[in-house]
Amino acid sequence: MVPNRQKPGRGQLGKSAQVRIGRRLRQVYRPLVGEPIPDDCIDLILALRRKEREQGRLA
Repeated sequence: MVPNRQKPGRGQLGKSAQVRIGRRLRQVYRPLVGEPIPDDCIDLILALRRKEREQGRLA
């Protein structure tokens, strides 16, 4: 892996921090893969989708 020589901008994480966080998140959520989505989460996802359609963000 080639190190990122650019300094991160204000409010941005460096590449190594992004990689570490991504690995940790995958590790934490791996057991949930294949589990059914709870009904309350489905409701939230659908509400977000409706809102995005209203704002013209989804086709």
